[in-house]
Amino acid sequence: AWDLFQAAGGFSFDSHSEIRELAKTMARQCHGLPLALETVGQAMAGKEYPEEWRRAIEIISASASKFEDMEKKVLSRLKFSYDSLPKDELRSCLLYCCLFPEDSEILKTDLIEYWKSEGFVDSNSGWGVLGALVRACLLEDGGDHVKMHDMIREMGLWIANEIEEEEENFLVRAGVGLTGAPKIEEWEGVKRISLMQNKIQSLPQIPTCPRLQTLLLEYNRIEEITESFFPSLPSLRVLNLSGNHYLTELRVGISSLVSLHQLDLSHTHISGLPQELKALVNLRYLNLEYTHEMSRIPEQLISSFSKLQVLRMLFCGSNHRPIVEEGNVLSDDAESLMKEIHCLEQLNLITLSLQGSRGVENFLKFPKLQNITQSLSIEHCNSLPLNLLHLANMEHLEKLYIEESNLEDWNVDCAGEVQKMRKLHSILIWNCSNVKDLTWLVFAPNLKCLRIHCDDMEEIISVEKLSEVSEMMGELNLFAKLEDLWLESASNLKRIYRDPLPFPQLKQIDIMRCPKLKKLPLNSSSAKGRKI
Repeated sequence: AWDLFQAAGGFSFDSHSEIRELAKTMARQCHGLPLALETVGQAMAGKEYPEEWRRAIEIISASASKFEDMEKKVLSRLKFSYDSLPKDELRSCLLYCCLFPEDSEILKTDLIEYWKSEGFVDSNSGWGVLGALVRACLLEDGGDHVKMHDMIREMGLWIANEIEEEEENFLVRAGVGLTGAPKIEEWEGVKRISLMQNKIQSLPQIPTCPRLQTLLLEYNRIEEITESFFPSLPSLRVLNLSGNHYLTELRVGISSLVSLHQLDLSHTHISGLPQELKALVNLRYLNLEYTHEMSRIPEQLISSFSKLQVLRMLFCGSNHRPIVEEGNVLSDDAESLMKEIHCLEQLNLITLSLQGSRGVENFLKFPKLQNITQSLSIEHCNSLPLNLLHLANMEHLEKLYIEESNLEDWNVDCAGEVQKMRKLHSILIWNCSNVKDLTWLVFAPNLKCLRIHCDDMEEIISVEKLSEVSEMMGELNLFAKLEDLWLESASNLKRIYRDPLPFPQLKQIDIMRCPKLKKLPLNSSSAKGRKI
């Protein structure tokens, strides 16, 4: 890239080392794209003063489309790929990715939920759109996430704000260190706003945004949102307030957002939801995960969201249990919450935290809920010993956390009744009693992360139990996908497994305060070609 940049501008930097360093900075702004390197290199040919280079770097850093010839020679050519997309929905989905900061790793599942909430895709077409954009080389595939090349992002913002301004019109200041929101005039007439990952503490009193459909405010320092803010956003479909740790209250004015499809309040300190949220009759996605301070959700509120498809409540209210209060679904037994969730006919994904044996018992009464649970946390389940069979119906479970509970020693005879939990990839077992081994992990063949903190545990995989299971189920490839193994304060743990294991995907092992563990199941063939 550096050689191409120098050749394009015909540079010789021997006379001024400062300009050489500035030129390298300028070349990096082209992000390896040959077309951009040539255009910028040619534009900078003959520039002899450091001040000229510094100004050029400021311009291209702020907006590449403002740089000399960038629009005509680079963005307009890149636009050919955009124009060649066969459907409008593909173009809309691509432009939406420009709302994220430069170099963002955008989770595929989150992105598809945004697209669904905006009406670009339905439940079946999201993954197809994602694949089409990757195949068109407009997004880069990174496993569970995608990335957007910085020049493709610049092209998208140029299209949204200049070429298709009347139809689109974005206000994007994501991850640029803002301490205050943009002036109220900048909000007017905008269709999508992204101010995520800044240090904004307050929002304008009454913005004029009748067209605004997406407002991304996650990971700022917002403390309060006034009553008058929300009524001026009648068309809003997506609102993300997650990660605003200073936000403790949700004002009643939010009930005016009757067009809202997606509301994300995760990782905030909001303590309760107002009854008036019932007005959000079009809500399809509600995220309350890690709202540890949540102490009140009124009865009949969750069940009033009749169109809800995704409900995330992992670690919701975890700092305030048990709660005994009439009219509040956040009770220790979770009975009223389970009944309300069960009433939601369109619901297809939930994440939950359960406290106490009664909470677990009430959850187990509803096989439908078990079948759509993606993440589950169980704490203080002592009078009801947890058995592997309790998880047998949870084929969509991806994350499992069990803490301070009584884990029943499972009987190998039940192995025939258990289906493999193929989606389960993360497990944490913390301070659980009566658990001597975790041989049932063989039923999670795609496990990536395993974290254990248990005094009673003596081994992770029992040779005897594994032998019996193998007779019934055939050969089992132990920990074939495991990347992260974390063992702490397992004072009686003597071994992970008797024999060495291949661990083909292993990246990290953390072991602390396990005095009886003298040997790891590793040999020269383990984790071949990998740096642990």
